[in-house]
This record gives sequence, structure tokens and C-alpha cells, in this order.
Amino acid sequence: MNPGLELVVAMWALTAFSLTLVVARLYTRRHIVKFIGVEDHMYAWTGVFLLCFTVFIQVAVHHGLGKSFWGLSIAESSDAIFWTYVANSFAITGNAMAKLSMGLFLLRVVQARWQRVVLWAAIVVTSGTSIALVVMLWNQTTPVRASWDPLRTPGKWNIEIQPMSVMLGVWSSACDFLFAIFPWLFIKELRMPQREKVMLAGGMSLGVIAGACGIVRTVVLSKLDVYNYTLNFVPYFAWAGAEIAVSMICIGIPTLRPLYLKTQRNIASAYARSNRGRQHGRHPSRHSQQLPPFTMVEGPLAEGGDHKSARPGPAPTRRRRRLGAAGLELVDDADGLAADDAVGLDPDADVVGGGGAETGLEAAAGLYARLARDQHDVYRGGGAAAAGGRAGPGEGI
Repeated sequence: MNPGLELVVAMWALTAFSLTLVVARLYTRRHIVKFIGVEDHMYAWTGVFLLCFTVFIQVAVHHGLGKSFWGLSIAESSDAIFWTYVANSFAITGNAMAKLSMGLFLLRVVQARWQRVVLWAAIVVTSGTSIALVVMLWNQTTPVRASWDPLRTPGKWNIEIQPMSVMLGVWSSACDFLFAIFPWLFIKELRMPQREKVMLAGGMSLGVIAGACGIVRTVVLSKLDVYNYTLNFVPYFAWAGAEIAVSMICIGIPTLRPLYLKTQRNIASAYARSNRGRQHGRHPSRHSQQLPPFTMVEGPLAEGGDHKSARPGPAPTRRRRRLGAAGLELVDDADGLAADDAVGLDPDADVVGGGGAETGLEAAAGLYARLARDQHDVYRGGGAAAAGGRAGPGEGI
């Protein structure tokens, strides 16, 4: 396959993934964290610059990037080199913006004065060198056009840009490693479990991968032959784009933790609801296992009182329970509660009365067993009571 086409395919894949992270990060910061900072805007603009880089690389490939310079027409070679200059301008700026995004993020969390000074120095130097390199890229020759159209435009070379690009690559990699070290300096002082510290610092230190890409890009650039520019510079552009994309991935993933936690909670909640639905589906009817609302007030049950004193009645507006020697009073206001809830066997309910907790709980347990056993009789008793008053013997409890 043509090296230019391989470059385009790889860059579009990396760009698509990076832009997905941009959308996810902005959603997380806006809707979950409820805060969008300067570093988030910088991160979004990095994605835009990476997209521009990929678009102009494709244009350059259309004009001949990936083919031998000496096999192209003069117009094709000139156009291919020009569009690589445009793409390289976005690559240099986008790489710097990725570093700035991470640096500004770290400035929000570091506390020591010397740490802030170091971070600001790295941000200023990175910004200044990147801007200077872009300016030099477009002013290598006099006239300017001679740098990308040397066969038709005679001119004078003022700057040798390749060594400057190598120096910027070294500095860029150094910044990646510097920003990867910083989280370990302040996270170790936070009060949290050691495992969480390691996970947090490790996530924020993924920039070492971007630093490795920067080293490879710098080494490749230092060994390139400029006399076959359109073919030999394909690996450089591949690593330049990869460095930006990997930087965005390494910076973006740690900021998505709130989104991950929210998604995890939503999945767990949906799974729990699904389990409850399946459990209810196994039984004939939910309502068949519920007791009707009732009030039990008469008779010292703890002392063997008359069970016929139980009368069904309308559901009151609250639930209460009294356990003691004087008897058991149950009031339930929830239609459709399960049997144990209807009885009101609440383990942390207060015990009131003179009979003690043990006597009252034994009475409640006995009542619960009888209710469960004679459930259908309770329903019939409720219907009889509604029709004509008290439940008869054997029609209620």
C-alpha cells in the first residue's frame, strides 16, 4: 500500500478516537463535575488542531505525499510540500496545546510554590518555542515560496529548520516526563487508601507514553533525507500525529473517572431492578402474598387473649407497633406491602409497655406464623367484616 494512504488511515483512526474523548470529557465536566476550566477548552482546541492536521495531511497525500519526490511533477511536488507545511503548523501548535492542557490542570492541584514555578516555566517555554518554530517554518527562505517550490522559485535559505525541530522534540518529550512525575509529588500527601493513590497517580502519569512517541519522532526526524521530502517525511508526520493523539488519550482518560463511576452506578441500578422484576415474575401474583390493611387493638395477646378481637379496618395514615404485657397494636398504612411489612416486624422498632421486649417479640412471631398459615382465611374474614361487622371464629385471627 502507498505509505501516504497508510498514514491517512492511521491518522483518521487516531483522530476519531481523540475527538470521542473530547466529547466525553466535555460532557463529564459540564454535566457531572459541573465545571469547565481553561484546561478543558485547551484540550478541546487540541482536538480541533489534530483534526486540521489530519485533513491537511490527506490533502498533501492527494497531491503526492507518500510518493518519491523525483517521480512527481513540479506542480505536484510543490503542492504536496506546501500542504505538509500547513499540516505541520497545526501539529506543532497542537502538540504544544496538549502540553498546556496538562500543565494548566496540574496548576489547579499543586500546592507548593516551587511546583507552580516549575509548571509555569514549562508552559511558557513550550508555548514560546512552538510559536518560534512555526514562524521559522514559514520563513526558511527568501522569498518564502522557495522553501516549498524550489524548482521553480530560486531563493536563499535563511534557516535550517531540521535541527530546531529536533531540539523542540527533545523539549517536548522532557515536558511529557515532567508532567508525568508531578502527580506523584502531591498525591502521596492526600488522605486516601494507598491503592487509590497509586491508581490516581498512575492514570495522571500516562503522559510517559506520549513522551516515548516524542522520542521516536525526534529520532526519526534527525535521520531523514530532505532531498526526497515527499517520501522520506511520511514517518515523521505519522509520529507527529501519533504524539498529539496519544497525549490527548493520556490526558483525557483520567478525567473520565466521574463518568465511569456514574455509568457503573446506573448499570448496577438497572441490574438490580431487572433482578427484582424476574423475582416477581416467578410468583403467581404479587398481591396474592400481601395482607390487607388492618388494625389489631384488643386483647392481651402476650397473655393469651381472645384472638376474635381482631377487626379489619381502613388503612390509617401511619404505622406504629406496641409490644408489651398489655397486648400488641399494629397499624399499617401501606397498600400492597409484603406480609412481614404488614405485620410490622421491624427489628429496630421501640418497645413500649410493661411486658418487656422478649414477651412482645414472641407474641409478634406467633402472630406472624398464624397470619402466614391462615392467609386466605384472613382475606375471607376481611370480606365478612366488610359485609357485616366482626369476623367470626375461624374467619379471622
